[in-house]
Amino acid sequence: MVLLAPLALASSTSGCDGSATAAPRDSGVSEPKTPSAKVDTAPEPAPEPEPAPEPEPEPARISWGHADLDPDNDDQLGPPEPLDDCEEQLEAAGVSFKPARIGVGKKRDGVYTCGAHQVVRIKRGPGKIAYSKNPLLTCTMALAMADFERVAQEEAERIMGARIKTIEHMGTYNCREMVNFDLLSEHSFANGIDLKAFTFTSGESLTVLDDFRPTVDNPSDPKTLFLRSLANRLYDEEVFSVVVTPYFDHLHRNHIHVDLARYRVDGSRP
Repeated sequence: MVLLAPLALASSTSGCDGSATAAPRDSGVSEPKTPSAKVDTAPEPAPEPEPAPEPEPEPARISWGHADLDPDNDDQLGPPEPLDDCEEQLEAAGVSFKPARIGVGKKRDGVYTCGAHQVVRIKRGPGKIAYSKNPLLTCTMALAMADFERVAQEEAERIMGARIKTIEHMGTYNCREMVNFDLLSEHSFANGIDLKAFTFTSGESLTVLDDFRPTVDNPSDPKTLFLRSLANRLYDEEVFSVVVTPYFDHLHRNHIHVDLARYRVDGSRP
């Protein structure tokens, strides 16, 4: 008996074409693994800085254009020069008025000390405010009062929630010097007005004496806020050249004085 034949058959297999192929043998030795190539990972780019926010645009500067801004004429006194078309400008601004006449006094040292060449009496302005007495003012001051009414009504609606119905004033034309200064008052030329009290369509009323409260910081009373905000705007927006409040001195404790002097004075702040 031959025992080698089965062993030979067991050690071979047939290919698909009938040819014998050797059976794989497990050598027990693992083939070395090919090390994977190290990939250099680039660091992630730093995030781009946020663009700086666009600066807030400066609020548009408002100017009503009545205040005298010329620094070279501050020492010049006397009534304002007449405007050829002032009455036409008043009509266009919505001012009802009556032409008036007060004349001018004699010059002293070459300066008119009293009166004005061109004055009107305001009957009603664009803000529909009734005054305790129809103001007698230079025509240029009457033009400024038209814009005063616009600003005053804006502040009244914003702070008081109602429009101004009446304003009590303490006078316009009075030939005199200032009390504390050796200087002619703009009242001498009917070029200023003293505002004392306000009444609103809501029925509320206020006075400068009681409600300006110059010694109170950070007030919350709408009446105080109204008076202070109005005074600030009248100066800042060049409605008038001079705005003097109770902040300025004790003489103005009961009124806000505004005028169109050739010089400028901001008495609307402490």
